[in-house]
Amino acid sequence: MGVINVSAPADASGITVLAASARSAVESLGGDGDSVGLVVRQLGNDARVRLQGGEEDSTLALTAEVKGTEFLVTLRDFGEPIVGAPEAILLLLEAGLATSADARTDGLANLTEVRFALPSHNQMLDTDSLEILPDDSEPSTEEVTLRELRIEDAAALTRTLYRCYGWSYPLHAMYYPERIAAAIASGERIGQVAVSDSGEIAAHWGAVYLSDSVVETGGTVTDPRFRRRGLANQLGERLLEQLNDLGVTGRVREPVMTHTATQEIAIREGATMVGVYLGYTAPMQQVGITHGMQSTRNSLSVAYGALKPLSPASMWIPRPYEPMARIVLGASSWPRTLEAAQSDVICPDRTVLSTAYDSGNLLGVVDVTVVGKDLVDEVDSALDQLKRAGAEYVQVRLPVNQPALGTYAAGLTELGLSFGALIPQFRTSLGGDIGDVLITQWLADLSFDVSEWVFANDDVKNLVESVVAQARDVSNRGTQRQRRAARRAQLFAALDDF
Repeated sequence: MGVINVSAPADASGITVLAASARSAVESLGGDGDSVGLVVRQLGNDARVRLQGGEEDSTLALTAEVKGTEFLVTLRDFGEPIVGAPEAILLLLEAGLATSADARTDGLANLTEVRFALPSHNQMLDTDSLEILPDDSEPSTEEVTLRELRIEDAAALTRTLYRCYGWSYPLHAMYYPERIAAAIASGERIGQVAVSDSGEIAAHWGAVYLSDSVVETGGTVTDPRFRRRGLANQLGERLLEQLNDLGVTGRVREPVMTHTATQEIAIREGATMVGVYLGYTAPMQQVGITHGMQSTRNSLSVAYGALKPLSPASMWIPRPYEPMARIVLGASSWPRTLEAAQSDVICPDRTVLSTAYDSGNLLGVVDVTVVGKDLVDEVDSALDQLKRAGAEYVQVRLPVNQPALGTYAAGLTELGLSFGALIPQFRTSLGGDIGDVLITQWLADLSFDVSEWVFANDDVKNLVESVVAQARDVSNRGTQRQRRAARRAQLFAALDDF
């Protein structure tokens, strides 16, 4: 199916046409037409309400297309600016009618994107003929060929992961061959593999794009029968060459907190530990490390390594996050200067941001691209929407090369946002903003267990403990405010009779 474009007026009849068009398109692919029709109708009704201000163009434009294993609908409207997907859509996400939603403005109009699972999206690895191999499996003498990851390798990669980890691999999407194939086809996922003569993958090291210039590397796995050949190191070197050829400027890694091996590898290869994502992923099991399935969401450290020299730049870090930022910068050699907040800073009145919500991971992202005077209000509104949708973890990404951030983001800790990570040149450079990003995080539950965490060195430990301390502190502030408000209400209630 190609791209379908349909335009209609923002009235009851026009919205019905848009919903029917999207429904018909997805049903032709074997998808859930009822869910798609309902979501498009809700999007149209929300836009219709925001178009009550006498806008010249009250046309709604719908685009529908296939993106890998998902069906994507995008609604464009010229109504009042949005800060996130409509609450009704987020509730439908929570109910499982769609997989994710993304809302933003492009400077001219509002764009709301919603993704739906096609039948292939949920087709998992078939394990009937597979077995989990022990670490002491008899070594294979079969020859292997090293090459780039291809679309047709997707199923073989899932089989290798199962042979090594069973169902315990933390990146659950890797058990869905069609999703992997779609990501390779789109260019979102790249990698290097060692392939045996029989066509099976003996080892893999991959990367996925986080932005146009930064990737996250990982998914490193070697079949026990092919270990002790140095395949992982060879694939790592080949992957680095591939990244350089593609013009990637930096690589992010997310070493686990339950052993030091991946932390030490990142540091040894020149990466800087830049933060911690607390309660970031769904609970998982690490064979031989954790005692069964974790009882709480999993936390990951974050490391960044520059693949090309960084451009010199200034950062305006809000004061509450400055101590952690200084720890990160002190461990790096980045050409960065921390600047003081300016009381007379010039900036737009309106903040520009977009939101995304992944219903499978209960994870939201608020991506701020332009800092305005209403930053706290806009972030608070976006956070509130994602919380009501069921998010258990939300990242708010902030542009630290914009001088206004140091002034107008100082109150974000009062919204429960603590330091997450500091990543240089994460976005494409635009004017004086070269793309450095401060990632703050909100957690629904701070009951993560730190007793099993281990650290590669004292610097890593100091950073992690500082991040955890601030997360607990900003969460406690919210609880204390609620208790004070409750006590105040009790006192005034006793005065009602006077």
